[in-house]
Amino acid sequence: MHIILAILAILGAAAAAFWAFTYFVNAASEGREALRDAKGVIRSGKWNRKIDQRLIENLSDPREAAAVLIYQIMAYDGAVTERQHHAMVADMRAGFDADEETAEGLYAFARMAVGQIHDAGNSLRKILAPVMDVCTPAEKQSLIDMLDRAAEIEAPPTDMQRRLIVEARRMLLEAAY
Repeated sequence: MHIILAILAILGAAAAAFWAFTYFVNAASEGREALRDAKGVIRSGKWNRKIDQRLIENLSDPREAAAVLIYQIMAYDGAVTERQHHAMVADMRAGFDADEETAEGLYAFARMAVGQIHDAGNSLRKILAPVMDVCTPAEKQSLIDMLDRAAEIEAPPTDMQRRLIVEARRMLLEAAY
């Protein structure tokens, strides 16, 4: 009888030890999962902040900035026509020494960026920042000329188009001196 009680006590102690071991292993596993979840939330928050930014928030290429302004000039007339599209792509190919694919990519980028901001005139300083930082006075004048040509594709420039061109000219030429 004593032997049976001793065996039962040993089996009870082994079961209790096994239960405690599995309890702590599960608790550690849940702790690691909670830590991974917290890291994932932080990581996704950083990613969302990058994604949620408007395209103009990350402009660093002056060609992208120029494309946004040219597209905006054309969009002031209403929907951008095929004629305006082809003229913009041709002007970017000539002005930027870009191939067809690059010029079309800049056009697509500009269309998306203007779609996000609705009016580039409200963010002109932010859009022109890469142009002011990188471009020479001759390149800045070339951008102003491109804006003038874009405004005249379908009809004489409207007041909105003239205002954007005048403000861009003022900012670009003011920065040159």
